[in-house]
Amino acid sequence: IAAGLSDRVEPIQLFTYSLKHPTKGTYLVDSGLSEEFRDIPNNQQLSFIIKKAMNIDLMKVHLTTAELFNQLGGIDGVFLTHIHMDHIMGLTDLGSEVDVYIGPGDTTVSNISNAATQGTTDRLLAHVTVLQEWQFEEDGIVDIFGDGSVWAIHSPGHTPGATAYLANTLTGPQLMLGDATHTAWGWQHGVEAGTFSEDIPQSAMSLARLKKLAEDSQRITAHPGHQSLTE
Repeated sequence: IAAGLSDRVEPIQLFTYSLKHPTKGTYLVDSGLSEEFRDIPNNQQLSFIIKKAMNIDLMKVHLTTAELFNQLGGIDGVFLTHIHMDHIMGLTDLGSEVDVYIGPGDTTVSNISNAATQGTTDRLLAHVTVLQEWQFEEDGIVDIFGDGSVWAIHSPGHTPGATAYLANTLTGPQLMLGDATHTAWGWQHGVEAGTFSEDIPQSAMSLARLKKLAEDSQRITAHPGHQSLTE
């Protein structure tokens, strides 16, 4: 109410971003949506609770991870922003040889909301041979390829291992926030993911750090978790 907002249907997206490194290969940030979710209303492997919470009837699949795999000519790895179900729903379209990377502590989270999706989460991760965990130093960043092209930035709060990614691209630096904030409005007003987060104060601090990074650079284009800033 204080923000001047009211309850309404808000369009959101499930994003995946592709990164093609000149020598290291092709990677995704978050996994997209697998072929099995093209017909979500009739997907017998999803519980009623999940279908209800995701407002399935309004969901449209534009591109699956399998289709993206073919377009890109293969995928070498996936950098997850965090382990929530809507960010790992494309993993079943990828082979077990594809490396999957995640922040520290995400696989040990246990709460009521996770309990409702645990079965589906386990199934989506079942074919992943090893989850590679980022080894963050005190500054909370990793130079992924060692050449300054892509950085993993530990941004805990939404989940313990929540990670943002900064890619230096031909169109300028791109900051993929994950769910440090969900919407364009949230990014513009510094509002983190709220009650969806494991640690709300820490989530607010992580978002503030990412906003300062973008403001200090002036060149960074930010991408909130579920909504484009251009809409």
